[in-house]
Amino acid sequence: MGVDSTNEAVIDANVVISALIADSKTRELIVTLEPDLLTPAFVHEVENYEDLIVEKSGMEPDRVAQFIDLLFQYIEIVPASDFHLVIETAEAAIGDTDPNDVLYLACAIASDAVIWSDDSDFDKQDLVVTYSTSDVINSFDTL
Repeated sequence: MGVDSTNEAVIDANVVISALIADSKTRELIVTLEPDLLTPAFVHEVENYEDLIVEKSGMEPDRVAQFIDLLFQYIEIVPASDFHLVIETAEAAIGDTDPNDVLYLACAIASDAVIWSDDSDFDKQDLVVTYSTSDVINSFDTL
């Protein structure tokens, strides 16, 4: 499977949020995956979901904040300056489908990385290979 043939994967905020909500295989993968995990700088949008994460996870707010900090030790935040030249390409490929996904796609194009997302909108573009969490879990269960 492709995740292990590349050394980088752009991780979508929805994957990070699900990892924060439940003590799951997703959380384990984030801290143990061989590929380097990348995300565009704005992914700290995760912090906008802290109340939801507190509610769904049952963790105290300060514990959620600690978990966010912990997970981001394993995720490299890519500055927009590293991918701004391909934003128009990404916009053309996915902007009409979901403008929120443009920066993830641009980050993946510029980093020559795959995308790890459970957002089916990425299936509508053909510039970057996308893996769902179940794809990632299955590929690493068989290693």
